[in-house]
Amino acid sequence: MKKLLASLLSVGMAFAISMSVFAQQSITDASGRIVSLQKTASRVVSLTPAVTETLFAVGAGDQVVGVTEFCNYPAAALSKTKVGGFSGATISVEQIVALKPDLVILSASMHAKLIPLLDQVNIVSFAVEPASFADVYRDIQNLGKLTGHEKEAAAVVTNMKNRIAAVQKLPAPKSSPRVFWELWDDPLMTAGGSTFITEAIALAGGTNVFADLKEQWPQVSFEELLIRKPDWILSGTDHGDRMKLEDILKRPGWATIPAVKNGKVAVIDSDIVYRGGPRLADAVEALAKILKK
Repeated sequence: MKKLLASLLSVGMAFAISMSVFAQQSITDASGRIVSLQKTASRVVSLTPAVTETLFAVGAGDQVVGVTEFCNYPAAALSKTKVGGFSGATISVEQIVALKPDLVILSASMHAKLIPLLDQVNIVSFAVEPASFADVYRDIQNLGKLTGHEKEAAAVVTNMKNRIAAVQKLPAPKSSPRVFWELWDDPLMTAGGSTFITEAIALAGGTNVFADLKEQWPQVSFEELLIRKPDWILSGTDHGDRMKLEDILKRPGWATIPAVKNGKVAVIDSDIVYRGGPRLADAVEALAKILKK
C-alpha cells in the first residue's frame, strides 16, 4: 500500500509540475503581448486561413472548433463552425463566445480591434503576423506549444526546411531568372521586398525585380518594369484570368518585355504563396518547377 501511495504521489507531483511548467510557459505574440495559458488549449478558434492550415498540420485539427469562411484547407476545416469572414468587421464575437474557446488565434493587424473585445469576455487571444519564412517557422512552433503538439510542430518545420533545401540543390540556370510578380494590372501592382512571394522566389532560385521596394504591395510604372527587364512574369491563380499570354501581348508595349517576348508567363496557386503557413514549401517547389526548367 505504501508503494502504491508513493507511486500515486509521484505521478501527482509530476502532473502538477508539468502543469506548472506549462502555466509558466508564456509566449509573446505579434502584438507584443505576453500570452499564457493555464493548460493546453483544447478548444481553438482560428481567424485566418494560414493559422487553420497550421493547426491541422501540427495535429491540432480536432481541437479547432471555429474558423472563417475563407478557411478552405484542409478539407476537414470545411466542416468547422464559421464565425465570419476574414476581416475583423465580419467576425462575430457572439459566435466565438458561443463556441466556448479557451484560445482564439488571430491576425495582429486585421483583428486588432477584436483583442479588447475578447479580453472583456475573458477569452484568451494570440496574435500572429508573419512577414518571413522565419516568422512562419516560429508561429508553427508557437501554435504547437499552445495546443500541446510541440513535437509535431517541430517536425512540420523540419520537413519544410528539408524540402526547400532539396529545391535549392536542383540544377539551375547559370543566371538567376528575373521575375516580375503581377499582383494587379490596372493599376500595375507587384510584390515588394518584405513579402513571402519575394522570399519564395529567391529560395526557388529567382530574383524579384522589385525586391528593393520596401512597401509590401507597391504600385509601379510600366516604364520602370521595362527598365528592369524580367525574364518571367508570374502571378497567383486569383489573377489568372488576366495572365493569358495572348491578352498580355495586347497591352501596349508589353511585347518588348523579355518575359512576354519569350512566352514566359505562368501562374501558381494563390493560397500556397500568400498564406504564411506550412504550404509555403509547396510554393517554393512550384516556383522552382517554373524557374529551373
